[in-house]
Amino acid sequence: MASKTMLVAAIDFGTTYSGWAFSFKHEYDTDPTKIAARQWYGGQMTSMKAPTTVLIQPDAKTFDSFGYEAETKYSELVSQDNNEHKRWYYFRRFKMLLHGKMGLDRNINIEDETQKPLAAKTVFSLVIRYLKEDMLKNINNRLSSGHITEDEITWVLTVPAIWTDAAKQFMREAAVEAGIKHENLKIALEPETASIFCRLLPVDKMIEGGGMASFKPGSVYMVLDAGGGTIDITVHEVLSDGKLKELHKASGGAWGGTQVDKAYKKFLISLFGKPVFHRFKVENKEDYLDMFREFEIKKREIAPDNDNKATIRLPSSLKEIFEDESSEDLRTTIMQTKYANDVSLKGDKLRINASVIKRLFSNATQSTVSHVKELMNDEIVRRVSSILMVGGFSDSKMLQHAIRSSFPNVKVIIPNEAGLVVLKGAVVFGHSPSSVSHRVSKYTYGIIQAVPFDNEKHDIRKKIRGDQGPLCNDIFDKFVEIGQSVTLYEATPEQSYVPITESESSIGFAVYASTQKSPMYVTDDGCVKLGCVKVNIVDNSVPRHERHVLFSMMFGGTEIEVTAREIKNGNVTKAIVNCLG
Repeated sequence: MASKTMLVAAIDFGTTYSGWAFSFKHEYDTDPTKIAARQWYGGQMTSMKAPTTVLIQPDAKTFDSFGYEAETKYSELVSQDNNEHKRWYYFRRFKMLLHGKMGLDRNINIEDETQKPLAAKTVFSLVIRYLKEDMLKNINNRLSSGHITEDEITWVLTVPAIWTDAAKQFMREAAVEAGIKHENLKIALEPETASIFCRLLPVDKMIEGGGMASFKPGSVYMVLDAGGGTIDITVHEVLSDGKLKELHKASGGAWGGTQVDKAYKKFLISLFGKPVFHRFKVENKEDYLDMFREFEIKKREIAPDNDNKATIRLPSSLKEIFEDESSEDLRTTIMQTKYANDVSLKGDKLRINASVIKRLFSNATQSTVSHVKELMNDEIVRRVSSILMVGGFSDSKMLQHAIRSSFPNVKVIIPNEAGLVVLKGAVVFGHSPSSVSHRVSKYTYGIIQAVPFDNEKHDIRKKIRGDQGPLCNDIFDKFVEIGQSVTLYEATPEQSYVPITESESSIGFAVYASTQKSPMYVTDDGCVKLGCVKVNIVDNSVPRHERHVLFSMMFGGTEIEVTAREIKNGNVTKAIVNCLG
């Protein structure tokens, strides 16, 4: 926490929705759950988070608008029918670019709605800057006199726990580029912040399953963070001091609420045809957005025990485009699809059997359930007595039912406003960052090393010349193993190294991560170089074998800090591993 912290401000940068929240230190001390968050307005919708949509001006660097405002303005540009919108940059749901990428380039580009490339760092930083400045404006409006300075704020930015080290660093750099000081910024893992916040909530703040405040030391529960893009799962144990210990490495996949949106879009294309639907999306952007906003509301209402038909209002522009493109009327075309017995047209409304609507959730719910079942095969995870469902997609009754029915012997806990829990928990985390004491390593970490060559076990292609005889290069020297419990902010045991040759005046420590438990070489499948730390050896007068450098790693926040200490003179080099090259 910043030394003069008066306030903690959190930004939840989501795949589908984003928002901000904050609380003053004196408010946290009195009631840690008293947290302010902005309301966002778009058409008929009021929400606590805004669509993660940004409009950038034609110069490719000037921010124009965000959220509902960006959607509306871009729709207006499209409706001008002069191709003016093609000069602008319009991005939506772009966070998934960072999902699952171990090797990530900080200069990576993303394409907007019309396939124009732009630096991803620019897009992310412009959004973070807007959310930061919007929050500061709101905070200072609340103050009766004076204003708060940025040095008095601790900022927290949330990221999925299943993200790679490189993706987390990318978000940190984007936040710094947006004007947040590195020393005032904390990166928080989404399931952890949700867990921290829900442990503060009384029973009456839960939809079902009771509260978590009474969880005794030794209690083990699963956090299922179901967002728009990803399902992010961790397993926590309550320790005797009330802190949390992660028991199983974070896992999950791209099975969030957007999978339902994709299934809905596929369903509409099967009715109207791909050319018609594409033209509708391009030419009538506002109607297209309204159609999916309406579905967003209905998506939350769809329940397993509700067999009523769903009614979807068809924009007149969609019907007109269909009639322009097709020689048949829409009713006749629907009768020729596989949905002939499930979908009917009444005026400007589609009437859809409940079974069809429910099937839109199948991919997301089945993938999530299958993954949780797989996790439950692990001896540690079998200790789970409760599943805490958080994230916007956890409001879905279809997902809730899928989890409850698949795991009848586990208590399911769902807080009110599940979509805000991560954001509010991030504020609490900013005030009390030591709430989590242990994490489970998602990867095996080590450094590249050269060792005396052994003809019986080493690859001849790795053989290099050393001053004292042949060496085997590219050895993966392991410090932390995948699945190993790591105490946060505690360094690993030091390991000693010396230069390869007498003439070397420095040692380069290249840090690697691997998805394998015990890789032999850094070139093995699943190994990725994260970064390199160079240590200059001050005293070269002593023989090579006496120039010992002790090396260790420390896992804290979301960064890897390495320390190299020269035994001869006590000189210490510390660095954060640069995972973006």
